[in-house]
Amino acid sequence: MSAAKPEYYGAALNSFVLAFGEANSVVQKILHDAGVSRIDPERWYDYEWASAIFYRIGEKVGRAAVINVGRKMIEAAPFPPGIDSVQKVLMSLGAAFKLNIRGGDVGDIFCTLEDDYSATIVRTQRGLCPFNIGIIEGCCARYGVKPLIEHGADGCQDEGAPTCTYHVSW
Repeated sequence: MSAAKPEYYGAALNSFVLAFGEANSVVQKILHDAGVSRIDPERWYDYEWASAIFYRIGEKVGRAAVINVGRKMIEAAPFPPGIDSVQKVLMSLGAAFKLNIRGGDVGDIFCTLEDDYSATIVRTQRGLCPFNIGIIEGCCARYGVKPLIEHGADGCQDEGAPTCTYHVSW
């Protein structure tokens, strides 16, 4: 029996279009190169194909743009009732990630609150590190907070490590 193939939700993938604007020439080039004219927010896409789009963004426009895409994803994301603080939104990152993924196991996001103003986030899911930094920044900004995000010294997935660890304080 073969394992289910992981898929990524179109509404989450569409965050890069929201970050740059649909008419942007970089967006159109990335979509064209991926073989589509637009991202359907209601459709599920192959996870590897979707991940490749984020990597292309990094190649074409750089780290700062990828961070912005992560921020835009959070700006556009609906949050359930009860998520009303930086602590709660950071603790919900793993569950939110799982809402946008189905099929196979592509990793997870774990958060541990260290005190009232800091947390440690460990991500095991494949993806660009700057994208996740943008997501963390976006989560904090949603509650009026500008965080200090320090990458852990135990390696980075962008350089082949199995996880990325972020120490976040606000």
